[in-house]
Amino acid sequence: MTDDPFAAEMARLGPVDLDPVPEAPQRQEAAGIRWPNGFRMRSSGLWFDPTGDEEPMRLSGPFRVPGLARDPAGAGWAVTIEWQDRDERRHRGFVSHADLIGDGTEWLRPLVDAGLPISIGRKPLGLLKRALYELDCQARVRLVRRSGWFNSVFVLPARTIGTADGEEVIFEGRVDAARYAEAGTLEEWVTAVAAPAAGNSRLILALSVAFAGPIADLLQDEGGGVNLKGPSSVGKSTLLVAAGSVWGGGARSGFVQTWRATGNGLESVAKAHSGTVLILDELGELEAREAGSTAYLLVNGQGKARATKEAELRARHEWRVMLLSAGEVGLADKISETGKRARAGQLVRLVDVPADAGRGLGIFDHTSGGEPATFANGIKAAALRAYGTAGPSFVEALARNPDGTASAARRMIADVTKRLLADLPEADGQASRSAHRFALIAVAGEMARVALQLPWAEGEVERAIRTCFDAWRSARGGDGPGELVAALDAIRSAIERHGEARFRNLDGVEPSSAPIRDLLGYRLSRDGVLVYAFTATGWSETLAGVADPKSVVGMLFERGLLLTGKDRTHRHFVKVDGRSVPTYAVRASALFDAEAA
Repeated sequence: MTDDPFAAEMARLGPVDLDPVPEAPQRQEAAGIRWPNGFRMRSSGLWFDPTGDEEPMRLSGPFRVPGLARDPAGAGWAVTIEWQDRDERRHRGFVSHADLIGDGTEWLRPLVDAGLPISIGRKPLGLLKRALYELDCQARVRLVRRSGWFNSVFVLPARTIGTADGEEVIFEGRVDAARYAEAGTLEEWVTAVAAPAAGNSRLILALSVAFAGPIADLLQDEGGGVNLKGPSSVGKSTLLVAAGSVWGGGARSGFVQTWRATGNGLESVAKAHSGTVLILDELGELEAREAGSTAYLLVNGQGKARATKEAELRARHEWRVMLLSAGEVGLADKISETGKRARAGQLVRLVDVPADAGRGLGIFDHTSGGEPATFANGIKAAALRAYGTAGPSFVEALARNPDGTASAARRMIADVTKRLLADLPEADGQASRSAHRFALIAVAGEMARVALQLPWAEGEVERAIRTCFDAWRSARGGDGPGELVAALDAIRSAIERHGEARFRNLDGVEPSSAPIRDLLGYRLSRDGVLVYAFTATGWSETLAGVADPKSVVGMLFERGLLLTGKDRTHRHFVKVDGRSVPTYAVRASALFDAEAA
């Protein structure tokens, strides 16, 4: 590449100053608040001060009301309140109007748990509910149930980036479901984390995935992910911690969580990472029976349907997650532990990229002359010191012109996708979908390079992503449709495992009259070509849970990999004990010759 189209597209956005992201301004109580008669907010808290001889009663500690909140559909009305705990740490909560009806007090638990003083007793609690329910406030707050873009602003659990039209936009959900936090400066992060990534394809891939969330969300693209697969010694945790430092940290593993930890709070975790990146380590720790459904739920972007106590269907939670994972096994390996095979649709949502770069340096293509372990430890330590500034700074650049950024991103993704598929003129749908996702990751990395002035060479991100895309293709086992690749693998595996124990040899010797137990098919030669001819039952058994048997027949026939007769169903009839038996006869070269496969 001689020109830099990414820089040209991003030039109008301008560079971001290499300074810490400013903290959100302290919110003041909204104007136009009127408490019901007898209630008054003082410096010591909310009081009920009736006329007459009755003594004033303190109901709670002090809090601010930024406004009355509701969701984008105009439902879920609530009072937004903010307060400081005894350590002067600021908290925010929402008191639903619906929870103030009746005698329940469950709505108080999260407020008390976060340090808001509450006066205990039936009367003060009843008065507090009345004060909040009858509160009149002209200011409005828009509640969104997932992080990411909402119109022209970008919502994070603890802050909102960009300017909304006339109302504040706030995340409603568990703030602690994600480890968004800041430490150090953006300049420190660029120097110690981004700079060493130059020339290292897997490290650039991981960082680019971390930047891809805001682009995917802005384009309303489908979620998806990359799983870095490889042994424990190659340095996968360094990739995850480095990528996580784009958005946060503060824990022992930074922004990274584990697959096992997603369990009960899966939907809350997904909503809090929507529009950014969800980084999960140790895929192998996930229960095999939950692997497929968990991965599908995360990248499909929609929670489970649930009913209210009145048996009415609740609105499903939604999110759009870019997922970065690592493990010694891939998703297909994990699902296979249950005795089932992963479907191609599952595998295209979370693609396996070999973590080892193949240079004898683990995840690295080079280590600037140092030992791989020392180089990795330096990056990891830096990512645990300086974090949480790059992602918000990148979003600030995008938020200056979201519509223009979206248009530019679409054009660039289309161009990169074409280049990735240049040697696959007849790419199947799954290869095309994966190429689109790799292209989105490449464009996000290039946009971050320009916006944040990352010290990477022009075109380096695309070259790194191309390297990883090719590694995925190689690990996948072929460039055909995922169902065909999986089917060939299943057929090959059946022959290798069972051999003549379940395939009757029809060549060279008088066939044995003794039946073969659990017969899969026959082994024979036709015009010097070795063929494995599966019975209809053996064919269905071999492909069960892998792909539709009839579809596989069609795909093999189109590629000339079947030995067929005149039968329109592409069957080949063989003579067995004087009978003509219909079979699906696969040429051995289609299974064991890499060129033919």
